[in-house]
Amino acid sequence: MSVNRMVYAGTAYFGEYAREEILTEAEKRHFKSAFIVTDKDIAECGITGKVEEVLLKGNIKYDIYKDVKPNPTIENVLSCFEAYSINKSDFIIAVGGGSVIDTAKAVSVIVNNSENIDVASLEGIDRSKNFALPLVAVPTTAGTGSETTMDYVITNKAEKRKMACMDSKAVPVAAILDTEIMASLPLKLTAATAMDALTHCVESYLSKGAFSFSEALSLKGVSLIAENFMNVLKYPSDLNVRKELAIAQYMAGMSFTNVGLGIVHSMAHPLSAFYDIPHGVANALILPYVIKFNADVCKEKMIYLAKAFDSKFEGDDHIRAAEHCAEIVNKFNKEAGLPQRLAAVNVNKNDIDELALSAFNDAATGDNMKEVGVEDLKNLYLEMF
Repeated sequence: MSVNRMVYAGTAYFGEYAREEILTEAEKRHFKSAFIVTDKDIAECGITGKVEEVLLKGNIKYDIYKDVKPNPTIENVLSCFEAYSINKSDFIIAVGGGSVIDTAKAVSVIVNNSENIDVASLEGIDRSKNFALPLVAVPTTAGTGSETTMDYVITNKAEKRKMACMDSKAVPVAAILDTEIMASLPLKLTAATAMDALTHCVESYLSKGAFSFSEALSLKGVSLIAENFMNVLKYPSDLNVRKELAIAQYMAGMSFTNVGLGIVHSMAHPLSAFYDIPHGVANALILPYVIKFNADVCKEKMIYLAKAFDSKFEGDDHIRAAEHCAEIVNKFNKEAGLPQRLAAVNVNKNDIDELALSAFNDAATGDNMKEVGVEDLKNLYLEMF
């Protein structure tokens, strides 16, 4: 008999000015000092300052690290850890997108696990011995779901690949999904990260590890994103729309962190490692191709997926259902100005053999419901070129 596990953040707050609840969490945990992890863009546009105001109001001391890079590397993690080590705060607050939260997770782990200071040893499942330093995640995007997951991804520059780390001891103790903060980000970034969340929903629904609990989360997430994606493009300041997308990303995170993903992520990771393509952009480009590729091994689920994308969809033809899903994804990409071909993001065709091999060796490949080989992945890359 198989056992299904669900691990996700202990407490989550959704809505306008949810950041005020940082003080609620700090008070009940007796925290007196914080280490804020963010990036320069988030700091310069004033978002980090909104969190600082909350800490000042609660008389919580803090230090800030502002140098997280997109697709963070081992070196980036170690730089952040060195900054933390100067004053050694009670907890970490990650303010940013997936790269920021992933960096903060890695740092929170090595703070309490000195044997993992190389960072590379964290690759895989539950590699740490001790629980991570408490982390409060304040996502600025509705995309990665990293605020509720045990997953984080760090780039190994020496090996030109992304390391998938999955640690149940590194799940944030609290997630703060502040819609007023999310509404301040550029629209194109909002769209790319929403497509990232959509990919998490679709892949977790179609993964080998999916079960009734995760499937319900994944399908509802698809519906929420499908219903609100065009609205966020038209009405970017509508905080109700932002809240629905934030809930969708959180549900997607709850699902995929426990049941796995698939080859959209396998193929996206090398694109980021080789070319520094933003993760959400890579996922958005690849998703429609993989939906159609997987259609013949999940016929009934594909029909349910099409109905989640579009409640008016009718019929029991799984191929038509997959095509309908792909059409909707392509429509979203087009409306958001996201690329739909690899050539548009300057991928070198000569790299496809190496990209395919890297994707095949990625941890997410084994979660894909349809078995794949290197040649299958190569053909998919060529199809989307």
